[in-house]
Amino acid sequence: MRREKVFRILSIVVMLSIFWFSHQDGRESARQSTYVKKQVNKAIGKGVRFNIRKNAHFFIYMALGMSLLLSREKTGKREILEVVGFVILYAISDEYHQSFIPGRGASFKDVCIDTLGGISGVLVVKAMFYTKNIDFYKKSIVK
Repeated sequence: MRREKVFRILSIVVMLSIFWFSHQDGRESARQSTYVKKQVNKAIGKGVRFNIRKNAHFFIYMALGMSLLLSREKTGKREILEVVGFVILYAISDEYHQSFIPGRGASFKDVCIDTLGGISGVLVVKAMFYTKNIDFYKKSIVK
């Protein structure tokens, strides 16, 4: 199976995960956040202060940005703009979806966090390709 097809499937799985998390009502979402925070505090130590939900937004959209870019044959400027544009539209649709869920609401701040996560994912992929190309270039010079 080609790399692009695998990452298209992964992109769909990530989008379905985002939809599933967004579809949970406010109580269930808060319960899950509390559980994750307790687990992190057990692993790292008590007193760690961070916002589970905002981190979850950032990192799941980072995964989306990475998988979307890796699902493309090329990773040039046009593809990057298309991926970032899609991430922004998906983040907006996600917040709109949440506005209909009891105990949840739409947040412009979350759209911004989601977008930054998606852009970070794109940057990680580009950095991986860049360092891989540098390594390849160095090896070809040594020969």
